[in-house]
Amino acid sequence: MQDEVIFTEDNGVGVITLNRPDRLNALTYSMVQKINKNLNSWEINDNINCIIIEGAGDRSFCAGGDVVKLRKEVLADGGPPTNLSKSFFYDEYTLNYKISNYKKPFISLINGFTMGGGVGVSMHGSHVVASEKTMFAMPETAIGLFPDVGGGWLLGQLDKGIGAWLSLVGARIKAYDLLKLKLITHYVSSEKVMDLKNLIISSSPNSNQKVNNIIDQFSSKPQTEDSLLLDNEELIKKAFSYDTIEQIFDECEKCVENKFLKIQYEELKHKSPTSLKISLKQIRNASYMSLKDELIMEYRMVQRCVEIGDFFEGVRAMLVDKDRKPNWKPNNIRDVDETRVNLFFEDLGDLDLILTN
Repeated sequence: MQDEVIFTEDNGVGVITLNRPDRLNALTYSMVQKINKNLNSWEINDNINCIIIEGAGDRSFCAGGDVVKLRKEVLADGGPPTNLSKSFFYDEYTLNYKISNYKKPFISLINGFTMGGGVGVSMHGSHVVASEKTMFAMPETAIGLFPDVGGGWLLGQLDKGIGAWLSLVGARIKAYDLLKLKLITHYVSSEKVMDLKNLIISSSPNSNQKVNNIIDQFSSKPQTEDSLLLDNEELIKKAFSYDTIEQIFDECEKCVENKFLKIQYEELKHKSPTSLKISLKQIRNASYMSLKDELIMEYRMVQRCVEIGDFFEGVRAMLVDKDRKPNWKPNNIRDVDETRVNLFFEDLGDLDLILTN
């Protein structure tokens, strides 16, 4: 049986390879635990100068957490909730925060699908390198969740309309738009990614500036042909800058003669109403929060999604049975009142996420 994640040390470079290409390198709990453990070890190892994280295969860096496996195991244990549903997200968010504060250069080669949990283990690092194969999305509202793993914080730092659009619709964007939004630090064509990795290893850089100097030798400007923002940015900002889901729906509905906005509106109508409302509140809050505080908020939210939200039903409908007919409760945005939304943000007391630098 092959290792789900491979750790190698080469000339002072620690390399993490997510190794489930048949599952688009989706993260399991054991992978999260192992990455946490190795990063802790490498951070205090004077022989390690920097870290590279990559995905096996040529399709995906990491398409998210393996929520199908998580759901199966939690249900088998009589939940939700269970110890696993609590510890999986606790340790995953701890890992995301660790990466954001890592004391050595952390270089993410996101050469393929980068979604959900894959965003959390890559885009908080010091260097995020995308290619023309990169496809970014935070599609969690489709499965009764919200942009987590610190993704809500990343989106919350963007223009409020763009952030809400990416959060609520789960829109997929590619390298040109990622660079424009500063969600990545560099663009390198896929044919040069292996050469870049090899030069990083042979050079073993021990500072962010030295890493920049190496990546700059391979970086270029991404093509504009896959951009959604070039033609639609102002439309998106106008429709998604509101602070209630009802207003966003109304604005999209008024503009259904516009093909692009009609597609966004149709997408919105299929998402979990509860997820839409908590996600919008989340990223609006995130705009003035630190990543640390935002992750603590996310942990409160995710535990509520497991206990009283649509998460397990969303995973069933979209990823297990694949009937694409989730039974959202409630199934209409106008039935998700402020009292219900606020439940997802209540502190958990002694069970809150604790993060240390």
